[in-house]
Amino acid sequence: MPLWYILGPMEHAPPPWQLALARLEGALPFLSAEVADGLARASLRRLWRVHVRDFPQENQGPEHNPGLEAAELTRSWYAAERQDFLSWIGRRGPPPLARAARLALAAKDARESFSSAYAAADRALERLDGLLPARDPLATLAEWIVQLREDEVDFLEGGSEEVLIEGRVFQRFAARGSAWAASLAAAMRPQLFALGAAPLALAGLAPRALFRAEAERPLPALLAGAIGVAASDVATDLAAVTSMVARGEECLAGLYASSQAPAMWQLIGGIGPLTRAELARALGVTRRTASQAAMALEKADLVTLRPGDHAVTPKGAHRGS
Repeated sequence: MPLWYILGPMEHAPPPWQLALARLEGALPFLSAEVADGLARASLRRLWRVHVRDFPQENQGPEHNPGLEAAELTRSWYAAERQDFLSWIGRRGPPPLARAARLALAAKDARESFSSAYAAADRALERLDGLLPARDPLATLAEWIVQLREDEVDFLEGGSEEVLIEGRVFQRFAARGSAWAASLAAAMRPQLFALGAAPLALAGLAPRALFRAEAERPLPALLAGAIGVAASDVATDLAAVTSMVARGEECLAGLYASSQAPAMWQLIGGIGPLTRAELARALGVTRRTASQAAMALEKADLVTLRPGDHAVTPKGAHRGS
């Protein structure tokens, strides 16, 4: 009897990105409210890191150096760009992510803004919505990227170009395209992967490599890699947030029910370091109440005050890649 008959038909194993997303989908129904909120905030924080990496910033600061903390959502000195980023997500994101964005805006004492720079993200989101619901996420993303490449010229990445300066020829990189806008749009639609309005965002689903004139690899292969990395990042954030919530419950169990320390701990554990004034605005309490809560966290050995800006920072804080 042939071996294939004994073993039955050989089926290909699902690709790694599908397995990673399946594990996330299986964990979602069991998330507590605290963990779900923390994951949404951590996802917002990671989205900002990817955004700073890909966005064509016009002002890179002294000596064109954006600074070590440009990619830290709550401490970045890209204040105007952060305001536009949070405002757009507050309008376009799924409810958990939108709430996190509005909370960050309140903490930074910033009003909602309407930047024309985000028209590209609006167009990308409109095109993606036109392809939903999707039975095959990878095929849908590939079709969407093709639309952006062929019909939206400003999404394409330019290569290097030669310029003549004082009789000498120099090579320089052309301006970046709008890959950042595509990544942001894709992150706003977890339902693309049958995740509904999950409290998470898959960051970096449309890397700049997808929009080069000559792609290094086929689009589906590039997309599969990006999905796998994004899913792994969410899993990393989920583990960190789950640990953070459990640590807070253990260390703050003896506080009065009226204490703001647990809420403060969950806020900075998800969204990042905040000053006491920013915490007071985000939590809707007085600065005195925020200071008392910060002292309680210090006493519990959960946080430290950063030198310089005195932001309340979790000890051993998780910093995503």
